[in-house]
Amino acid sequence: MKRYLFRKTVYNCKQATQLTLKKEEGKISLTERVILFYHLLYCFSCRQFVKQSVLINVAVKQAADAELKNPIYQLSEEKKKVIQHELDTLGR
Repeated sequence: MKRYLFRKTVYNCKQATQLTLKKEEGKISLTERVILFYHLLYCFSCRQFVKQSVLINVAVKQAADAELKNPIYQLSEEKKKVIQHELDTLGR
């Protein structure tokens, strides 16, 4: 059993995971940041989660940026005109 200096302030792993995700969104208080840091000092599994979460976020951001620069699915101008014509005729 791990012994923590500040037993009442140390979150369990589930709470640390939630704080990690909250931190990535930029919505974490200073107190929560300190508590998370302290938990990560003692918990190897949560440190691994933080590393993996960062890698996943970077990969998703890169994939989203690449998709915006070069969309895979894009309607041709001809298809756009056909759809627009169908929408226009529905309104009549």
